[in-house]
Amino acid sequence: ASAGVRAVPAEQVRRWATARQWPEDTVHGLCAVLRSRGRTLGVVTFLRGAGRSAFERPDAMYAEDVAVRIATALDLAGAVDRP
Repeated sequence: ASAGVRAVPAEQVRRWATARQWPEDTVHGLCAVLRSRGRTLGVVTFLRGAGRSAFERPDAMYAEDVAVRIATALDLAGAVDRP
């Protein structure tokens, strides 16, 4: 899922980002779910400031690929820690 702020006063943008506990200059966010072996492990969030363009489909595809890799690493780390 992605979110963004367009043509909004700077103070409103800061409040929007702060409400999400993101850096105050964030204007675009993209979240990808961390899933491994049918389990949801969390979410990874990618952020962009005003100097960058909004996220597009290729960015979402890349984020999903990164999320798979993170989820796999977390899942394997959990398997190693189990007796």
